[in-house]
Amino acid sequence: MGEFWHLYWPLVRPFWHSPQRWQAVGLLLVAVVASVGSSVFLVWESLQRGEFISALAARDGERFERAAWLLVGVLVGSALLLSLSTYLRDRLGLAWRRWLTRSFLDRYLEGQRFYRLGAQTAMDNPDQRISEDAKHVTQLSVAILGIGLESAVQLVGFISVLWSVSVGMTLFLGIYGIVGSAIALLFFGRKLTGINAEQLKREANFRFGLMDVREQAESIAFYRGQGWERQRLGDRFQQAVQNFNRLIRWQLGLDFFQNGYQYLTFILPSLILAPQIFSGELEVGALVQSQAAFDRIWLSLSLIIIQFEQLTALAASVGRLSGLAQALQVTSGPVKSQQIAVVSPAPLAVEHLTLLTPDGQRQLVTNLSFRVPSGHHLLICGASGLGKSSLTKAIAGLWSVGSGTLYRPQRREILFLPQQPYLVLGSLRQQLLYPYGDPATDEAELRHVLQQVELADLSKMNLDTVADWGQRLSVGEQQRLAFARLLLFQPTYAVLDEATSALAIDQEKHLYDQLSQTDITYISVGHRSSLVPYHRQQLTLSPNQRWALEPIPSLQTSP
Repeated sequence: MGEFWHLYWPLVRPFWHSPQRWQAVGLLLVAVVASVGSSVFLVWESLQRGEFISALAARDGERFERAAWLLVGVLVGSALLLSLSTYLRDRLGLAWRRWLTRSFLDRYLEGQRFYRLGAQTAMDNPDQRISEDAKHVTQLSVAILGIGLESAVQLVGFISVLWSVSVGMTLFLGIYGIVGSAIALLFFGRKLTGINAEQLKREANFRFGLMDVREQAESIAFYRGQGWERQRLGDRFQQAVQNFNRLIRWQLGLDFFQNGYQYLTFILPSLILAPQIFSGELEVGALVQSQAAFDRIWLSLSLIIIQFEQLTALAASVGRLSGLAQALQVTSGPVKSQQIAVVSPAPLAVEHLTLLTPDGQRQLVTNLSFRVPSGHHLLICGASGLGKSSLTKAIAGLWSVGSGTLYRPQRREILFLPQQPYLVLGSLRQQLLYPYGDPATDEAELRHVLQQVELADLSKMNLDTVADWGQRLSVGEQQRLAFARLLLFQPTYAVLDEATSALAIDQEKHLYDQLSQTDITYISVGHRSSLVPYHRQQLTLSPNQRWALEPIPSLQTSP
């Protein structure tokens, strides 16, 4: 319990100190009042039900009619209050989930932590933790709190009812419920919590594998890799099935214990009170009252047993969400003590840069220095695996382990075009405007830029057309679409990492001709000699971290 609270409290405390706390407190207070009211009505209902049965057994018509009308009123009031308390708890859980999810999203996307999370930690499925585990933590917390509060009120009320009927039965039931809860917690608790957490992880891995097949469908089809994918997905699914089998076996044991322990309460009141009813000391209605009180007191004392599945699910989600919070905290600080110094805003340049992989295990570039003044376009070339793309990652701030100084402009003044463009889930208009575009950009301007990059068919389409553009467009069309963004935004600098690798030479020439007519200073990473005429200087990376920076004799507008 102490370990759970140690993980749980840091997750819940910030919400109750946030600006939304007053609305949440208001909802909580009204929900508490409704829950207490519904519990009081429930106690009242058990008393009136006993009176109703006693009047019927006594064949007293006037007493029966009075008890019936009062019982109907109590039932209506109880139903209304119970529905209201459930609605308010749901509202509170939704408000809490909205805040917690947005909080994690902000931290996940801030400072490119979503990228660093995979590079620096072994965190699995952060998407599921933010979407599913945040929902479980908030909604289950509110539900369990509400049930706990109702159980406390009902415990007090029904103990009074049962105490008035039989003191011995009240004491017996108290011991009975406490012993049952202890057995469930100690024997089933830790085991089911661990199995639940593992099940969430394995289900997420299986779902991620299915998503990967959908996203890489064309490549898999070309390779005819469906057999391998079937095996891979089958293995992941089998792992989920195996763990679920463990879960349902342990759940079977818990259900048997819960049901058997609870079903005994159905007959115990009758056995205990039967002599007093036979002797006429108690009316038949007292048995109804004691049965209801016995059941409710049992449910209250055995709350851990009855709500065990929800409690274990909550504990598992708290552990996973807390793990994500800790990982985000780790990635918010320096990756290593040896960091590349960054000066911004400044014209793009590096001085005495030594670049290492994020884990610090391999050195990629040693003591590199170059400047990219306005209009002095730079071509970075060299054999594969020597750190060309890694250097662009350092310029982007994605990799920062090493030494030296990096000078760069403000982030909105530099645009990166990777070899595989990123296409958002949305409309054609949103593809063009990602990530800094103005939604109010004139439609004619958007169509013109599509024509500039030789995407005439797209320029004739409705720009609000939504499609799976990653599947609909070829890689070459995607690269031209990325160039359209570049021409549309007109940043101060652009970094093109193999950004025309899927294009024919004449298509590449056309795009660089368009780019050369702008004021954009660009850095290109590529192998093709056809890129040379569009640059003023060339940086060549060689094995053993050697490099050479040379001017290109003349700037040509065409190869």
